[in-house]
This record gives sequence, structure tokens and C-alpha cells, in this order.
Amino acid sequence: MSRAWGVRLGQALVPVAFVAVWATAARAVGSVFLPGPIETIGVFGHGIATGWLTDNLWITLIEVVLGFGWAVGIGLPLGLVLGLSPLLLEAYEGSLISLYAVPKVTLFPIFLFLFKLGPESKVAFGAFHGLFPVAILTWSAMRAINPVHLKLARSLRLTFWQTARAVVVPSILPSIMTGLRLSLNLTFLGVILGEMFGARHGLGHLLMAGGAAFDMGRIVVVVCLVGLLALGANGLLRLLERRLERRGARLTTVAVEVAQ
Repeated sequence: MSRAWGVRLGQALVPVAFVAVWATAARAVGSVFLPGPIETIGVFGHGIATGWLTDNLWITLIEVVLGFGWAVGIGLPLGLVLGLSPLLLEAYEGSLISLYAVPKVTLFPIFLFLFKLGPESKVAFGAFHGLFPVAILTWSAMRAINPVHLKLARSLRLTFWQTARAVVVPSILPSIMTGLRLSLNLTFLGVILGEMFGARHGLGHLLMAGGAAFDMGRIVVVVCLVGLLALGANGLLRLLERRLERRGARLTTVAVEVAQ
């Protein structure tokens, strides 16, 4: 219990220290260059009241949800197929890893040419960012399934679907959840980058417009909002991931005991 409370206390001190450093830096350089927490709350309230913040926020959230859906819808089946086929994995793994290493912002003009300035280009660009972690971690998890689990399934004479439900899915779910968490973060990044370079709406557009007008208040509000959204979504997926990790650990213990 003391260890748990110590961890929670340490976690609680992080935002407190961040706000303290932020307020000190704002006083040092001036609110014109860096608005402090109080000024930022005022700008946030103005954005909510007048609608310029909420309208652009909803646009970005919709694009992120759609992009994340496409990333999972493409990346997960791709990872499963490559994980099930050593031949396909050997043939395409190198190409996919190389493509993943390419700075994706350099490819945005292609998405802009294909999908124009509408939300489609931001959704596609976000999905392109997010599909790689899902695919890579899925096929890696498929190739790393504990042989003890499969041996146990064969000894119990489970069917293919029973083996998939009782052994394969619980074994790869923690890795898939990690891939989903990384995918959501990268999808969010891709959408924001797309809005910064080719959009008339969205939080990324607000960042560029604020920079052009040297409106540091709006810039800080958008940066804080993006950070809070990313932390919140990441935290929820992390909680689910920990539950699945505990379930996978229990499965491993039972499988070893039965196999022995």
C-alpha cells in the first residue's frame, strides 16, 4: 500500500511541478510571449463561449476517430495475415519497416493531391501514421506465441477456433493493445500535422493561424488541449492494456502448470 501511494503521489506531483514551472517561466518572459496558467484559462473560456475552440475541436476529434478506425481496420488484418504466414512476413516485413521509417510529413503533399483540402486528406494521413504500430506489434505477437500454450491446446484436442479463442487471442491481446495505444497517438499526430499544412479548420489550423497572428494565448490553449486529450486517451487504453496483461500472465501460469 505504501508503494502504491508513493507512486500515486509521484504521479500527482508531475502536473503540479509542470504548472509551477510554466507559471514561473511566464512571469520571467512576460505573458505576451508565454501566457501563464491564469491567462490560458481565460482564453480557453473565451474559446468555449464564442465557439472558435469547440467547433475546431469537434472537427479534429471526428478526423482522429475516423483515421484511427481506418488504421485499425487495415493494420490489424495486415498484422494477422503476416503473422500467420512466415513466407509473406519474410517477403514484406523489410519493405513495411522501411516505409515506417520514412518521415511521413514528407509524404503529405501526396495525400493532399489525392484527397484535396477536405477532411479526407487528414483522415487518410492520420490513418497512414497509425496503421504501422498495429500491424507490426500484431505480427510480432503472432510469431511470439508461447509454444506451451499451443502444446496445451493440442493435448486437449481443441479445434482451430477453440484454440484461437482460448490461446491465440489472449496471448496477443496485450501486444495489440500496445499497438492500439501507439496507433492512437500517431493518428492524432498525423491529423494535427495534416491540419497544420493543409486545412481551413481543426486544432492544427488554429496552431498555424495563431502563429501567423502571433496569438500566443490561442497557441498555448491548443497545445494544452491536445496534450490533455492525448494523455486522457492514452491513460484509458493503458488501463485496459494492464488488465489484459494480467489476464495473459494468469493464462501463462495455468498453461505451464497443466503442461507439466
